[in-house]
Amino acid sequence: MSDAETVMPEPGTVLKTLSDIPDPGGLPADFAPTPIVVLRSGETVTAYLNVCPHAGRPFSLPSGKTLVSEGRFLVCPFHGASFDVTTGACVGGPAGKASLKPVAVTVVDGQVVAA
Repeated sequence: MSDAETVMPEPGTVLKTLSDIPDPGGLPADFAPTPIVVLRSGETVTAYLNVCPHAGRPFSLPSGKTLVSEGRFLVCPFHGASFDVTTGACVGGPAGKASLKPVAVTVVDGQVVAA
């Protein structure tokens, strides 16, 4: 998906209910136009395009399960690339110096919404 094709959610769009997201963990957002993964680690909630920059595969499995290791690293289930959940920077594996494309979010009344 190129940047020209990426449809980002409008500010205020509800992407997920906070209580549904494992802590720590992640789930795909409830936003059909673009695959987004919403991550939670304690009070920190972040979101990124749900596409590993290494091979273009989603972080979330078809079941929705998303691997967050130690509450700090989003791990691609296909090749093991790991990314810092707070910055999106690659910290290990085959993605090299790639970073994830962030999606600005905030929590409002228990809902994770696009900012």
